[in-house]
Amino acid sequence: MYTIYDIDCLLYFLKIKRTDLLEAEFNHIVVSNKVFNSLNNPSIPDFIKDNLNNLVDKGFVKVEEISYNTKTFDIYYEIKEDHKNQVLGDGEASSIAIAIKNNGTIAYSNPDAIKCYLEKYDLKCITVEDILKDLLKKGIISQGEFESLLK
Repeated sequence: MYTIYDIDCLLYFLKIKRTDLLEAEFNHIVVSNKVFNSLNNPSIPDFIKDNLNNLVDKGFVKVEEISYNTKTFDIYYEIKEDHKNQVLGDGEASSIAIAIKNNGTIAYSNPDAIKCYLEKYDLKCITVEDILKDLLKKGIISQGEFESLLK
């Protein structure tokens, strides 16, 4: 499965220092260069940047560049210029564009905010809760762990 992570969903696992859960659930995940750069911003705590960069170094997180003069860039630009969706930032728009290009699943914490794109491009969206429910179902985490992680 080709899963593209937006900032909020990936940041959740980085903040709680449980990227092992992502590694148990996925072979790899993809982030756009916009998401990667945002998470490497100087205002982001070092432990989060270090965790992310370690995942990139070992090949679990793959950073996908959105280059000019590509179909992905055209989709990204269209989303960014869509005045009806002013709440979408670079991370969200780039994640959606990459998901469209690769017919992938987008990991995003607020699917309602991008519902029009999910419907228009027939994309699947998963949330942190969906990931944790699947880990619970597979027995990777316990019910108690599930409940504490959702708090």
